[in-house]
Amino acid sequence: MSHNLLSGKKGIIFGALDESSIAWKVAEKAHEEGASIMLTNAPVALRMGKIKDLGEKTGAQIIPADATS
Repeated sequence: MSHNLLSGKKGIIFGALDESSIAWKVAEKAHEEGASIMLTNAPVALRMGKIKDLGEKTGAQIIPADATS
């Protein structure tokens, strides 16, 4: 049940890889509560995971980002 607690808010969610990751669940809940989100992960993780599915589900832009360099 949504209460639109995050309506009008924007956020970046790092590390969503697949349905079992915490970041994935956070992204789903933030979207359900009305937030506009952007997803990011390392380029190799983008190829291995299912983040594109989450991006389509939530309408989020996906940006590759490698924080190690």
